[in-house]
Amino acid sequence: MNLKSLGIIVALILIMFMSAIETSIVSLAMPTIKENLNVSTSISLIFAVYFMAIVIANPIVGEMLDRTKIIYITLFGLMLFMLGSLFSGLSGTFTMLVISRFIQGLGAGVMMALSQIVPKLAFEIPLRYKIMGIVGSVWGISSIIGPVLGGGILEIATWHWLFFVNIPIAILAMILVIFTFHFEHEQTTTTKKLDVKGLSLFYICVFGLIFAVMNKSHLYFNVIAIIVVIVLGIMLFKYEQKQRTPFIPVEEFNKTIVLIFFTDFAYAIILMGYNLYMPIYLQENIGLSPLQSGFVIFPISIAWLMLNFSLDKIEAKLSQKVLYISSFASLMLCGSLVLIGTHSPLFIAFSLLLAGVSFGTVYTKDSVITQEETSPKNMKRMMSLYTLTKSLGNSIGATIMGYIYAMNFVFTTLHIHNVIITSLFILLILVVLWFSVNRSKMKHSH
Repeated sequence: MNLKSLGIIVALILIMFMSAIETSIVSLAMPTIKENLNVSTSISLIFAVYFMAIVIANPIVGEMLDRTKIIYITLFGLMLFMLGSLFSGLSGTFTMLVISRFIQGLGAGVMMALSQIVPKLAFEIPLRYKIMGIVGSVWGISSIIGPVLGGGILEIATWHWLFFVNIPIAILAMILVIFTFHFEHEQTTTTKKLDVKGLSLFYICVFGLIFAVMNKSHLYFNVIAIIVVIVLGIMLFKYEQKQRTPFIPVEEFNKTIVLIFFTDFAYAIILMGYNLYMPIYLQENIGLSPLQSGFVIFPISIAWLMLNFSLDKIEAKLSQKVLYISSFASLMLCGSLVLIGTHSPLFIAFSLLLAGVSFGTVYTKDSVITQEETSPKNMKRMMSLYTLTKSLGNSIGATIMGYIYAMNFVFTTLHIHNVIITSLFILLILVVLWFSVNRSKMKHSH
């Protein structure tokens, strides 16, 4: 591996680390920030605006890449993130902090979309699998480092430094990007007209969907929102079919790509269940510290990372369908074991190795199939939309799994069981879909 490749990998790790650690590192300081800034409204707004900004930024990256080189967009994303971090740290009021977090989230959204596109431009398979495994596992590793780093900073300094710590990391990433993000096969065209109507309809659909899931007032608002999203979605699809340069390249959405996007969305929801609510259960019911609970879910990241170093060899022996069904079975087995041994943190930790294998396989394969199956002219747009699918799954999953975790059912004794059973149900739907789509493909080929 040459120096340039190493520089690209380090830059991608730093970019993903900054985007991912923001949730786990800031959550520790919530009580302090609330007291210090005299917050009377919901303190969780500092997370909501961050995720909202990511959702806004993700899909537009593909459009930007058609017009500008990847190096400039990466630097723009890093600059936004750095400015957002700086002003978050300098915030003297809650309003300023919320606005700063929104700017920071826009930068994170740009960087997250690029982290799916850069490996395709820079590396060939099987090395690409390894790189994407390393970058993907950063999400899990940040859940360990976040509490440690955050706790250490809060011991010696104020909460403002939780944001200032991003600035030197962002500067280092910018230096690496300037020297390494030069790709031979990169193409930019400025002749395409921006599809403003398609873009507007798309964003209305996205925010309608988020509202339908997150609204807690009257239920009929949620129902109306879902109906509006379905109607606008059909309008958007029909409109984009007629466009020469659509914002959503609908011709790319064959059965395989639709199934891949749905699988990724479903897996993002399940991952939120494990990553967010397993530590809450371990702290509230078992009495572990935030750091100890982080170590219990750490095997997800370890298995995720290790799997990607041998994914090319596994893939050579299995068909695509068998690979996915095996991954679903691995996560089902993990869920079943956790249901049996919920009171033993050590047993949970070992069981979660199976979850890491499943997440590592599905996320890496989803990304690579989207990169390889879409036409070169639409690849960047499709990867931006793919990243959005994951971001939507994360934000909607965090909310849905939160509702489910808090519910009381006759057939469950612990709240974490609700999350596991929901995950098993989602996996069952995926198994049925993968079998039915592959069966229809076989019928078609006959």
